Amino acid sequence: MTVSFNSFIRTLAVNSSLLRANTLPDHPTLVLGNESADLDSMVSSLALAYALSQTQSPVIPVINARREDLALRPDCAQLLKDELPALTFIDDIDLKGLAQRPLDVWLVDHNAPASRQAFLEPLVRGIVDHHPDEGKCPEALRQIETVASCTTLVAQRLKGMVDPTLAKLLLAPILLDSSNLSAAACRATPADVACVEWLSSLVQWTHTQSLDATSLDVGGPDELYAALDKLKGQVSHLSAYDLLRKDYKQWQVADARGRPWALGISSVGFPLKKWVKRDGLPLIETALKKWVESQHLDVALVMTHGKAKVDGV
Repeated sequence: MTVSFNSFIRTLAVNSSLLRANTLPDHPTLVLGNESADLDSMVSSLALAYALSQTQSPVIPVINARREDLALRPDCAQLLKDELPALTFIDDIDLKGLAQRPLDVWLVDHNAPASRQAFLEPLVRGIVDHHPDEGKCPEALRQIETVASCTTLVAQRLKGMVDPTLAKLLLAPILLDSSNLSAAACRATPADVACVEWLSSLVQWTHTQSLDATSLDVGGPDELYAALDKLKGQVSHLSAYDLLRKDYKQWQVADARGRPWALGISSVGFPLKKWVKRDGLPLIETALKKWVESQHLDVALVMTHGKAKVDGV
């Protein structure tokens, strides 16, 4: 018998509370997204946990970011506002302590544990991802396919189990990651397109204009994409330091002599010229130094970006 998504969320709220209190008695399965904790990572973690919960329990998605960092991701906060009370964030739990007890881990939206979570590698039982395979966790079940959004791969596992609420959750990151299936973006695959068509047909769209500018109660997928893109792009209020930590990943790498280096990459949603004009180079340098020290980095890379203009597009 299929467990409904609403029933799963109710059970998840209880299990997450027990996990956070370290009183969960059973052998849990954690579904862990990547450190960038963007919308794709959050939704695919939640949805994969729901899929796995049909055959095992308890299954708990873990958002691989601190709870306070949700404020840096208004698109995630708005889309998942009803599910947030049931969600566990990485700073809610003692992950190293949990790894000392019976525990299974599924990785989603990445296929190798982050360097700071390398101790999880022996516990990884499954992987669902759309990035190049790093060859870690060789014993794990793996589904690694090139698609625009990892959520596409998870959604495929949920055929026949998707209600209107879940359909909208699944649809959102696929639209964002594929730039609304834009041909110019060259991201969408046939699998992404098929998922968008299927999920869009299940969503209960509204045709009443909301007075809330942040509302995702919209009339169709184009409007949903536009609203999410606008929310995701709300970074002008963030400090230089917050911009560096908003979309961040870290690796442990080795140089030619085999010495370990901590490498961190921040993706900043500002064109460099605009960022420098707003904050000034000295303030950005100060923020970067503070971030390097807080993360104990040997090398810090910062990628800035904007929308490139393409002739004829």
